[in-house]
Amino acid sequence: MSASREKKQRQNTGPSERSAKFQQEQAARKRKTVTYSVAGGIVAVLVVALLVWNSGFFQARAAALTLGNEELTTAELSFYYYDARYYYASMGAYIGFDTTKGDDDQFYNEAENKTYRDYFMETALKSAQRNLALADQAVKDGHTEDEIKDSLEATINSFKSQASSGGYSYNAYLRAIYGPYMTPAVFEKMTARSLMADLANTEKGNALYDGYQQSDLDAYYEENADVLDTIEHSYLYFAIPAVNDKDADGNALPDEELNKLKQEAKDGAKDKAEAALEAVKGGNSFQSQIDKYELATAADHAKTVGTGNVNATFRDQLLQLDEDVCELVDTENGYYVISFHGRYLADEPTRDTRHILVRAESATGEENTLEAPTDEAWAAAKAKMDEIQAAWDSSDKSEDAFAKLADENSEDGGSNTNGGLYQRISQGRFVPEFDQWLFDSARKGGDVDLVQHIAADGALASDDYYGYHLVYYVGENEPVWMGSARSALAKTALTEWVDGLAEGYPAAEAGGARYLGK
Repeated sequence: MSASREKKQRQNTGPSERSAKFQQEQAARKRKTVTYSVAGGIVAVLVVALLVWNSGFFQARAAALTLGNEELTTAELSFYYYDARYYYASMGAYIGFDTTKGDDDQFYNEAENKTYRDYFMETALKSAQRNLALADQAVKDGHTEDEIKDSLEATINSFKSQASSGGYSYNAYLRAIYGPYMTPAVFEKMTARSLMADLANTEKGNALYDGYQQSDLDAYYEENADVLDTIEHSYLYFAIPAVNDKDADGNALPDEELNKLKQEAKDGAKDKAEAALEAVKGGNSFQSQIDKYELATAADHAKTVGTGNVNATFRDQLLQLDEDVCELVDTENGYYVISFHGRYLADEPTRDTRHILVRAESATGEENTLEAPTDEAWAAAKAKMDEIQAAWDSSDKSEDAFAKLADENSEDGGSNTNGGLYQRISQGRFVPEFDQWLFDSARKGGDVDLVQHIAADGALASDDYYGYHLVYYVGENEPVWMGSARSALAKTALTEWVDGLAEGYPAAEAGGARYLGK
């Protein structure tokens, strides 16, 4: 074979060295490109995962609590955790809680080694447990979410309004209150659960309250007379005036001179107290001595319900006195003149009423005091009340008709969702004009009248108002002490009932709980 032919054959049977090298370089570049592409993809996935993690997406959905067969996420548990935390966060430094620190970095009870996180979590678990138990009970009792629809909507709208007023979005406002994992969906779900729980709790509480018999109430009184009895007494207080411990030039007085001045101040207060004591023993009224000595701390005739509400400084001495006997009580800072007039169980019936309030618009003056409405403001309020009265006059004049008008028209936020109803009212609780009408001895069930209230002179805008009341007298009710006894008994029984329900929902923290309070 010729050399030229052999060369040609070699060229046709395999790649040249240059060609082989080129192919090797191409393969290497391809492998590197694939490697970089895979690595880049991994980095991109990790970046996305990190962003999602930092957003709280995974943490919010992590299981944080098991309640029986139900599981709560971190976001759902935060509804209860931050509710428990709210008071402490709002009070902050006033109660020694530092909002710049983690909840688990400061002690709630150092002696028990309990941090604030421990306390908030413990409270949250109990609240979550009881809410679920009560919400389930509400369903068992036949309640549905249709019953809470309006309340839920009102709560949501209220939060949205507060968010808007503060310059927040609804989302951001919820996170500001309930922590970084809260969402509108979770907030609304947990709020609905709480409202359902309220249905069961209220229904059971009312049943317990109404279920006690006279014998139950009498037995409660026998054990709690010191809480329920009315204590009538009078007292005067003569404080020992403070003594300046420096002379006219600002120099500290010698101990001997200072002690002499202190003794003179003490003797002066005692002399006045003894003189007042002799005066009341001689037939003068306590009020005459209050006026004579211009006493700010005194009572001509006090009626205090429960011995625990009597001034602890002289309570024991007072309760040991015979009726209308006066005595001097010596304390470190002054002298009391006291007189015990008696103790008894107030047994007067209370009264139930409904009302519709229309306020007369008034301005707020200096130091937040009310200014009287103008004639035009009074006229506008009266015109609105005239329309309400006309609607009443055209109704069947039943209590239900009045209740409907109250819900539709009353400006009293305390009763305009329950037909304007107030129950078990004792004398002196309402404004004078209303009180006088309600406790008129001639009052009978079904009476309806118009009452005008004029605020007291110098009244604060937060404490009083001007306006008209259309009032409906329902009738008498049991004495105040019976209502107090019912409330106490029902509260204890209700707590035991709820605790019993909650036992069926054993609570256990899960991993997601660790994201709260850090």
